[in-house]
Amino acid sequence: MRLCPAISITPKPVVRRPGSMPRIRMGYSFRLRCYAADYIVPPPRTGPAIVIVRKYFPSNPNLSNEAMLDGFKQGSAVMSGLRAVAFAMPLSRDRLLYLSLSASELYGEPVSVLYDHPNFWLEAIDPADKPAVWLGMDKLRQNGAGEAEFVYRLMSGAGDSTWVLHRCKVITNETGVPLRIDCLITPCQAPAPAAARHEIGNAVFAAAGDAMLVRDAASLDILDANTATLALLACSRGELLRQRLTDFSATTEGFDTRAEASHIDAARHGRPQRYDWLVAPREGDARWVEAVTSSLRHAGRDCLLTILRDTDRRHRELEQQALAVELVDRGRDPIAWANPAGQLLRLNAAGCELLGVHQDAVCDLFITDLLPVWAQPHFLHTCLPLATKDGIWRGEMGLVRRDGGNQPVMLTLLAHKRSGAIKGYSLVAQDIAVWKLKEQRYKRDKEELENDKLLKDKLLENVSAGLLPPLDQLRQIAQILERNPADVERALPHLKRAIEQARRLVDATTEYLKAGAQRDLPLKK
Repeated sequence: MRLCPAISITPKPVVRRPGSMPRIRMGYSFRLRCYAADYIVPPPRTGPAIVIVRKYFPSNPNLSNEAMLDGFKQGSAVMSGLRAVAFAMPLSRDRLLYLSLSASELYGEPVSVLYDHPNFWLEAIDPADKPAVWLGMDKLRQNGAGEAEFVYRLMSGAGDSTWVLHRCKVITNETGVPLRIDCLITPCQAPAPAAARHEIGNAVFAAAGDAMLVRDAASLDILDANTATLALLACSRGELLRQRLTDFSATTEGFDTRAEASHIDAARHGRPQRYDWLVAPREGDARWVEAVTSSLRHAGRDCLLTILRDTDRRHRELEQQALAVELVDRGRDPIAWANPAGQLLRLNAAGCELLGVHQDAVCDLFITDLLPVWAQPHFLHTCLPLATKDGIWRGEMGLVRRDGGNQPVMLTLLAHKRSGAIKGYSLVAQDIAVWKLKEQRYKRDKEELENDKLLKDKLLENVSAGLLPPLDQLRQIAQILERNPADVERALPHLKRAIEQARRLVDATTEYLKAGAQRDLPLKK
């Protein structure tokens, strides 16, 4: 819709008598100059009656509330004749600072009643136009400066419908702090009907599965959007129009909406742009989309067509994949990937360091090149078939280093399948050299312990065999003495000799055992 351009005339200070209001004929418009304001009124026959209030205070350009009220009172009669309504309200929009008397004619209610309802102007807007006006006022208040224009249907108290032009401007003080919002509502002609769009293009735009929206190339306000966009952003069409894509963007996950500026500049110059965007729907979590923006001529002005394709699932998968790759690259265990033919595709940094292989030479190697010659038949005939069948094989294996030495590892071989076909293999090797050394030491200690046990068993056997003859002699001497008590003197030497043999054997065994115990004790430091 084309609005009637406003004629900007900067007044010069004049000397006047109080109450005087000279009228100057200027071409096709009248300029009514008074103490508080300038009114530029195109004749109603040639176009819509548009009134622009320009504050004019030679002594103080930054108007106070008292000066504002005085200015409104000076032009009240003129606005009544033009059916123009002027009012002012604070940024909170919870009360009115001023309301012109002409409001009763346009809204069909007494001024006193309208003044008690600060949102009378909003309640009189047609429900179909109300969301765009309300959201536009919110944006104006958030920015704290600037102007806005709205064209909508106004429903009076008598039920009449009138098309009006609503202009708003934020008034600031000398330091730039916003003070209030000045509004001027004037009747206007109905907007021209939108040009008929191409039927095929309209059908494609409306039925496309991807979100598509049209934005103004200058202001980036959203002008139109299809149903897929409303579903993606979880909002109504009234909430979406006159907003910007940045209003539906998230600021989490390190995303910065300012990154689109360079892409927008390139798209304005006719270069289509493709970039990622993080949208924040009105309901639900933020989602990643792929935005494709290109220039477009729409409704007689330069626009931007942006297509949003939902790539949240793929983006999350890529993030997880990047995290997994980072975890593998920073891991301490050697990990390798190979294609179905067994040729290595990649070897992480830990594997290159362990085997002494440069990263550039990895693609020239096969899995069998990492194994010693004695381990290759076992790997090809046992490990690889089991991994292909069950998806995994795990066992001890040796890897050959570039210096020729063997590195004992606990090898895990994974077979990756898709639709029953092998897509590749992964090898995860855990260095077990330290554990193998400990195992060998434990095995040696066990063997030594078993040897000591055998030695002790043999010692006990020898001691038993050495004690049996003296005991037999003692038993025989005891039997002789029982039969012939008179042979004591003759048996006494034999008795002493048997006892001496047994004592020597016991002493020798005790000394040997003591020497063995001292040998097994840890050394004193």
